[in-house]
Amino acid sequence: MNHLNLPVSSSSYDGKFDVTYFFKTEPEKAVLDFFQSLANKDPDFIYTNLLPDKDRNSISRGKYVDEFNNILSDVESIDVKRTVYLGYENNMSKVVAEFEVNYKNGEVKQYKKYIYLTEENNKWKIIFEKTFI
Repeated sequence: MNHLNLPVSSSSYDGKFDVTYFFKTEPEKAVLDFFQSLANKDPDFIYTNLLPDKDRNSISRGKYVDEFNNILSDVESIDVKRTVYLGYENNMSKVVAEFEVNYKNGEVKQYKKYIYLTEENNKWKIIFEKTFI
């Protein structure tokens, strides 16, 4: 299969993930890091590394972590099927991610989400307000 099964710990990526990750664009890598953090239930990584400064300045780490933990409480696993870099426009990059969420109640849902990113201090950050609202 040519997809990323993300519920592995970040320190034990399998070879398939490493090779796939290596060939991705930097914005796609940020999106994959985001999904890996979700799968690992690690909102602190997202807050520290993927949230733009202006967003981080408007919400405390504790509140952000609490809200994300609440959102993730029903999620069993996340399986990214595909990411595609769609380009750069209006100071943003756009990546489409296709993924499957397995919920603790047994429900499985397929999603396709456009994720918007901006470069800040030489790192790609997710524009959450444009991506998830």
